[in-house]
Formats: sequence, C-alpha cells, structure tokens
Amino acid sequence: MIYGVDKNPLATDLAKLSLWLATLARDHEFTFLDHALKSGDSLVGLTEAQIAAVHWDTSKPGLPLFRQLVQERVAEAMKGRAEIQAAPDDTARAIQEARHHSLEARLRDIRLMGDAVIAAFFSADKPKAREMKRTEVESWLTGSLAADWDKLAAMAATLKQGPHPLTPFHWEIEFPEVFARRNGGFDAIVGNPPFAGMVTTSKSNRDGFIEWLQTIHRNAHGNADLVAHFFRRAFSLLRRDGIFGLIATNTIGQGDTRETGLRTIIADGGNIFRARRRVRWPGEAAVVVSVVHVVKGSPPQSFVDNRPVDRISAYLVEGSFDASPQRLASNSKKAFKGSVVLGIGFTFDDEAAVKGKSLSLTDMERIVRANPRNKERIFPYIGGEEFSNDPRHSHRRYIIDFAAEPLKREGHEKKWSELNSDEQLACIRRGIVPLDYPEPVAADWPELLEIVEKFVKPQRDKENRPARRDRWWRFGDRQPGLYSAIATLPRILAITQTSPHLAVSWLSSQQVFDQKLVILATASEPFFGLVQSRVHEIWARFFASTMKDDLSYTPSDCFRTFPLPPEIEASSEINSTARAYHEHRAALMIARNQGMTKTYNRFHDRTDTSEAIRRLRELHAAMDRAVLEAFGWHDLAERAEPIFLDETNEDDHTYQGRLFWPSDFRDEVLARLLALNAERHAEEVRLGIAPGMKGRKEDDDEGNEHE
Repeated sequence: MIYGVDKNPLATDLAKLSLWLATLARDHEFTFLDHALKSGDSLVGLTEAQIAAVHWDTSKPGLPLFRQLVQERVAEAMKGRAEIQAAPDDTARAIQEARHHSLEARLRDIRLMGDAVIAAFFSADKPKAREMKRTEVESWLTGSLAADWDKLAAMAATLKQGPHPLTPFHWEIEFPEVFARRNGGFDAIVGNPPFAGMVTTSKSNRDGFIEWLQTIHRNAHGNADLVAHFFRRAFSLLRRDGIFGLIATNTIGQGDTRETGLRTIIADGGNIFRARRRVRWPGEAAVVVSVVHVVKGSPPQSFVDNRPVDRISAYLVEGSFDASPQRLASNSKKAFKGSVVLGIGFTFDDEAAVKGKSLSLTDMERIVRANPRNKERIFPYIGGEEFSNDPRHSHRRYIIDFAAEPLKREGHEKKWSELNSDEQLACIRRGIVPLDYPEPVAADWPELLEIVEKFVKPQRDKENRPARRDRWWRFGDRQPGLYSAIATLPRILAITQTSPHLAVSWLSSQQVFDQKLVILATASEPFFGLVQSRVHEIWARFFASTMKDDLSYTPSDCFRTFPLPPEIEASSEINSTARAYHEHRAALMIARNQGMTKTYNRFHDRTDTSEAIRRLRELHAAMDRAVLEAFGWHDLAERAEPIFLDETNEDDHTYQGRLFWPSDFRDEVLARLLALNAERHAEEVRLGIAPGMKGRKEDDDEGNEHE
C-alpha cells in the first residue's frame, strides 16, 4: 500500500492523478485514493497517546475515558479503511466515497480534540500561557455533563485564521492500520522536504512554529534548518528495520542542523547506510543537494558517494564521531575577531573623505603638525581588503582610537590620590576628574574628539544600543582582549574572515584591525604552517559558515575547536617548511604586484604552469606533510598528494576548481581530527579545565564587549 501526505491540497490531487496515470488504467474510472493520499502539515500533529492525554507532552499518561474513546474510534476507522482497501478495482467510486465519508465522521471528534490541543499551543507565545489554554481545552472535554464540542471546534478553527493557516495531520489517526500492526510504522519513506533555513521557516509559518518543532523534537536547535525536522519526523514514523530516503541541502551534515537531525537519529538507534553528499539537481536550477538513506536498526553495507565504508557518521563522512567538536582550553585566548569600529568617521581615509564621510590623510598630517601629541591616538588601520589584495599587506588608512572614557579634567579641592574610593567613583560617574587623574581620557585630545563628534556622533545618536549611542567616542566593540593578548608581540597572524581562499600571513601587531580580519595572537613560525595547511583548511571549511563558496572564518567555529599537534612549537620541520613557503609566496606576490587572492587563484588554476607557481605548490605540499607528521599521522603524510579537482573527480563544488586532496582523503583527515578533539576534550574534563565546566567561564574569543 502506498501512502502520501502534502501540505498543499493541490499537490495531493496531482499525486492522485499521477498514480492513476501510472497504472495505465486510463480506460477505467479514476482510482479512489482519498484514504491513502491526504493533505495536512506533516510536522504538526499528535499521536494517539497525546490526543488521549489532551497534551503535546508525551510523558502525560492520559485520561482513561479518552484513551478508550480514541481506541474505539480508531478501531472503527480501521475497519472502514480495510473495506476500502479490499474493494475490487471495479467498485463504484460512489460506494468508496460513502465508506470514506462514514469513517471520516467517526474520526471527526478525535481530530477535533487533537486540533484543539494544537491550537492551544499556538494561541500563546509563552509556555505558561500555553498550558493555561490547554487546561481550558481539557476542561471542555471533562465537563460534568458532556464535552463542549462547539468550544473545541471554535478553538480548532483558530488554526485556520490569520496569516499562515495551519492544517494539523495526526499520522496515527489518519493511517491507523500502519501503526496498529505488530512492529508498527511505515516500511519505507521517501520525500523531498522543503529547503528552508531558520529565518525562512519562521517567516513562512505561524508564530510559534519553531517553538512547536523544538517541543516535539527534544534537543532541537531553534536555528536548525527545517529539513532536520523532516528527518526526525520520518524516523519516528518508521517501524523497526524500516528505512527512509530523503533529499536535503548539504547543511544536513553541518552545525545545528546536524545536531538536531542526524546526530539525534543515530543516538536513537538509526544508522545512515547511504549518503550522496553533492548531487546536482536536474534541470535549470543551480542547486546541489544531499541524498541520505537511514535505517531504523542495523545497517546493511554502507556507502558514501558510492564508496563502501565501515560506518557513516552524522557528518556524512566515514567515522564514529557524531557530536559537535568541543572548544578546547588549550586554544583559548589565541584567536580573536578584529574591532567593530562602527563609524567610518574615526578614520583618515582618502576614499571616504571624497564622499565627506571622514578626513583625508593630508588632514591627518596637518592635525599632527599642529599638535604632535595627537599622534598618540592615531594608529595604522587595516581591513580584509588591503590584507588580501595588497602584495605587502600595507594599510592605506589610519584611525583614531581613544580606548578611554570621555572624562573631563577640572580643578578640584583635592588631588586624585587624596580622594577615597567612593569619591573617585563619584567623579567618574559625573564625568569630571581632578587635573592629576592618572589615566588618559578622550578629552585630552580635543582636536581628535571634535573630529569624532562631527563625523561619528550623528550616526551613533540613531543607535538602539545605549552603550553604543552614549559612548559615541569609542568603537562599537573595540575587542580589548585582542589588543591585550598581542601587546608584547612583534607580529601576529591574520586571516581574512570571508574569502574564497584560506590565506594566512604576518602583520605588525602595532595596528588597529578591522572586524573583517581574524587575528591569531602568536609570532610562531610553526603556527603559520599549521593554520595555512590543508589540514586546518579542511576543518575550517567544514565548521565555518558559508557565503556562496567563500570561507567565513570565525575564531569560535574554526579555531577554538581545532586540536593542535602535540608540541607544535618544537616542530623544526613545520618551522622550516613554513618559513620557506611564506618567503617564496611573499617574493612572488611582490614580483607580480598581486595580493593573496589573485596569487591563490593562480595557485588553483591548472593552466598556470609558471615556475614560481609550481614551486609554491611544492612548498605547500611539503608544509602539509610536515603538519601531518607533527600529528603523528605518518601513513597520511606518505599518501598526501593534492590533485586538481573538477566535476569528474569531486562532487563537492566547494572544492571543485581547487588543487586539494580528494574527498576520501579529506574524510580520513576530518575523522581523525574529530577523534582527537574528543580525546583532548575528555582529558580537559578530567583535569577540570574544559571550557564551560562548573566554575570555569566560557571564553569569548570573538572579542565582543559585553555592555
């Protein structure tokens, strides 16, 4: 028997027509399928037990009266459905419709109960208010005389009112024979769920829809893609040893979507036995999908992209680790996001000056000549664009950075040192301090403060966040942890936050860094080799958010969880290969007057056979092997051979057009890194130093100031 459900009634009707045509029975009356193909929201519905309990919480026992009522009505429906299913093909449609109408009438009250309970959930936006409304629904059913079906119907009808009307679908009520048999559930489920992220899901459904999904699916993340919930629903509807195959976006194996969907399914006894991770959608739409097959029980032979493997993890790679990697204490206070300036008027920028948004470099020189002390608060300022496109990573702008409160100095009866702590605090709160106040304040540079007041304050006055609006002379988020961590370093490593290539290089630490740069607080040569290696790039690309095919590198996702090789600082092999690589790349960029973006475009272009690029490729491969050796993965180091990837040998379009390791080798590296992360985290837990443990604050290496 074939069953089907679609939210759109028109789609359900088209499915009926398609099945009729598929039978090649065009000369016969239209086959009756109303009992098998139905309309409703497959993610919004209750089980028999939930309806009997008059509650969406499956832990509630239910009331004996309702359990009996539900069981009796479902049994009657099963009998009527059996008559429809057993009827000969030439049975008149009118007879089938009459039978169907009769059984639908017997289910009306049960549906109404379920719909009313769901309507109670969607009637409020807080758990307490929802429970009060649900209790009211229950009271209508348990009245002293009889159930108040009119009130229940009115409550259920609210689901059809307002924007995004909703039609619940109670699977166990609609297809009772599927679930009433021994080892109940569907034998197989196939489908193509809608592709929608959290924002789209929220906007295209009723208020409270995401909260509903989190209520029925334990441990679900609110920002998981909708497809994860279809995976969860399909798995719950299977019988033991049943299978489902669904089409999804590639996010099904990533981040919160993976945690909500595949990881939970595996923890509940499911196994992925076939996964095609990058399948180009037929037709004109430029869409790439993943096709995933799951069994509710022991898996048969498993395949990833038609390659046999021992086990498929929730990441859709061969391996045994399904959970998200943990942040590691050993990686804390090493990687930071740059400053969120929030005001181009802080800068001396020739391009912005032409538009009247800031002052020019000539203006800066004039201001410094007039008062040399102003130079104390003016710093080189560099962002992702200069870093990526200038062959020497030279900055073209300067920025005013007070890094202090805007106190005013005035004459007081007492000196600062003569004030007690309460008096000092009172001064600071009033914004006025004695002339001998020991710390610098913005008002000590009146010419610079006047510039910021003119160019920045008008925009900051429109800010909703009080801290940013009221402290307009400061950056939006200065990231003080970053500048404290690099204060004594002669140089640091920088990475462009969003770029088609993972490109790492050295910068002077005596600069202000824009938010489009990620800064690593280290001057270590081996660290450069590690972070620039393909080993780290695999990790970064897998766990970073994506913007088209660009890499979006963030400290929390890409670095804090990355397990470092043991004693990396002592690796002479990484040290020597990293230095040679960086020196050759720097000379190449200067010689061609090209930044890192264009240089790596050439690096990955198989038609570029110039000697300089060929040598850069060789040095990169040598650096990769040194990193693999540092991890102790000698077998991988021996096999690490990058190849040019294209549609003929690579399904993942993120890697197509790149000189990189093939997918099976990448999977092996990723699996080992995941295992090493789990091992390191377990050791930190044992030592009591793991981030987030009781008594240990979770570091915020994104650098945001909490205001």
